[in-house]
Amino acid sequence: MKSRGILLLGTIVLFGVVFPVPGRAMERTDAIRLAKKAEGGDAKARKTLFRKARKGDVWAEIVYGDLLARGKGGKEDPSRAIIWYRKAAMSGNPVAETNLGAAYYFGQGVPDDYIQAATWFRKAARQGFPAAENWMGSLRAAGLGVRRDSFRAFTWYRKAAHDGETAAMTNLGEAYMEGVGTVRSPEKGVGWLQKAAQKGDAEAQAMLGSAYKYGQGVPRNFSKAVDWFRKGARGGDAMAAYGLGVCYARGQGVSPDAVRGYAWLTVAQAMSRPGSPTAEIILRERNYLKRRMSPSDISRSELLAGNLLRRFSGKP
Repeated sequence: MKSRGILLLGTIVLFGVVFPVPGRAMERTDAIRLAKKAEGGDAKARKTLFRKARKGDVWAEIVYGDLLARGKGGKEDPSRAIIWYRKAAMSGNPVAETNLGAAYYFGQGVPDDYIQAATWFRKAARQGFPAAENWMGSLRAAGLGVRRDSFRAFTWYRKAAHDGETAAMTNLGEAYMEGVGTVRSPEKGVGWLQKAAQKGDAEAQAMLGSAYKYGQGVPRNFSKAVDWFRKGARGGDAMAAYGLGVCYARGQGVSPDAVRGYAWLTVAQAMSRPGSPTAEIILRERNYLKRRMSPSDISRSELLAGNLLRRFSGKP
């Protein structure tokens, strides 16, 4: 289930969806303006931002930490970014608390520590910060830094989803679809997946494609499945690209097209984490199709896959 997010110039970015953070608008606006200039190489703006951070401006501390974490306009230095995130977090800012929790979760600038991650996420979640609420759901679902509890995970996901967190909408939809932490209800699951998918969440689009393909919570409809798989694949989701490839290979919702099928399966393979169960599933389907294709069709398909990857995944 989804939880990953980073701070980016005064906003929380979760899988491509920007969520405005709370705070005093003038301070945040000034910090964002200076950070954008600093990213463009403006040394004066960077110095001004640093000076404001040293004087205790919370938004300057957060945004300057972000510049260090991502190496924008200067050298990447996650360990120094943590110093600034911590200073801002100590003031009770939920964005800084969430960033600090994420740093401990991923081990960026500090040793990975799920207990510390949970501590900081909890602080922000208790202030009603949706991204942190979603994080707490993910930690509870996996039992990382806290006792595993699917019901409490579901509760956090529901709260974050109602607070507008797109990733939580996807997680809540998945929980309903699978009956994890709640009574199984594919209809409710599809409803939340549709909310997230319409906001551009690629993982939700992939799940919605599967729902239409197998008739879970909605009438079975291969054409709609292909539409959602295509949207998710273009958003960089490996399972969506896999679903689209299989539909082309088998002629489900589209005319059978082994070349396009193999191309999308190749894209899915490139998007997936090597050695993961997802990658193994994709590889088996890809090899099965490959054995039924001519060498010239495989060459055409691989050329198409390269073009698709450049367009939709940012890979060279």
